[in-house]
Amino acid sequence: MDIRSLRCFLAVAFEGNLTRAAESLFLSQSALSGQIKQFEEELAYPLFIRQARGMALTAEGESLLPYARSAIQAMEDFKVRAESLHKRAASNLTVGLNTDPAFLRMGALARNMRVSVPEMQLSFIVSQSRHTAESLRSGDMDIGFRFGQWGEEGIHDEYIAPVSLAIAIPTTMAESLEPGDWRGLAALPWIYTFRGCPFHVALRERMSAFGVEPNPVEQTVDEGIMRELVAEGVGVAILRENDAKRLEKHSLAVLWPERLQVPLCLSYPAGKGYDSPLREFRDVVRTVWQEPILLSA
Repeated sequence: MDIRSLRCFLAVAFEGNLTRAAESLFLSQSALSGQIKQFEEELAYPLFIRQARGMALTAEGESLLPYARSAIQAMEDFKVRAESLHKRAASNLTVGLNTDPAFLRMGALARNMRVSVPEMQLSFIVSQSRHTAESLRSGDMDIGFRFGQWGEEGIHDEYIAPVSLAIAIPTTMAESLEPGDWRGLAALPWIYTFRGCPFHVALRERMSAFGVEPNPVEQTVDEGIMRELVAEGVGVAILRENDAKRLEKHSLAVLWPERLQVPLCLSYPAGKGYDSPLREFRDVVRTVWQEPILLSA
């Protein structure tokens, strides 16, 4: 007994006619007749009475009819549920966050995703720009924010917005520094991060015009630690401008007049940007980042 036999049984019972039932199932009349005969032989009793005007259910057929309907419905329900679970699994997305969620507009992004793609479940993980490609290749994340366009094989960096950077100088160090004195600025103790950091790449490129390099004395990859070290007067750091302005607001740092920039990008495996759910997520990110946002200093 299989689902096909039940469908044939229900079609003939509904139509009361072998020809019309065969047409509804896109079968030949002989094929449907053979299927019904095989089903009856399997059950060891007839389901239909063959009449000149059609086919009528036997008492056994009448008794089995509601069960056949329930079985078919259960199979349909199973199929719908299985497809919905597959869709849900396909709609799970792990997103890497390379900096604080407020700057990346995670609140607005999550709200928009809930409206635009309610079935998508987002998971957020902390990541670093330099490790994004590795995490994408390993499957630890599906898509991730990062600073800079790295040009790594198999990874696409989609430009989202420019990020303004400011050099934050501890107040006590800034007192002896002349405006525009890049050589004096470079000689100050610097809080540094990994060498390929896009912030420091931009800084070194700018300083190279004056033939100088920063003088690193401390190293950290954590933005919070970097801000704290500047606030405590340990050294100079290049920060996102909104972070640097918080230090300036509390008179913990003086900001160098010139600003630098790096791109904020959304990185994902090359060739998969138009696959769902990456496409839906990218669309929402672009929509959210089109709107101006004021980050409090």
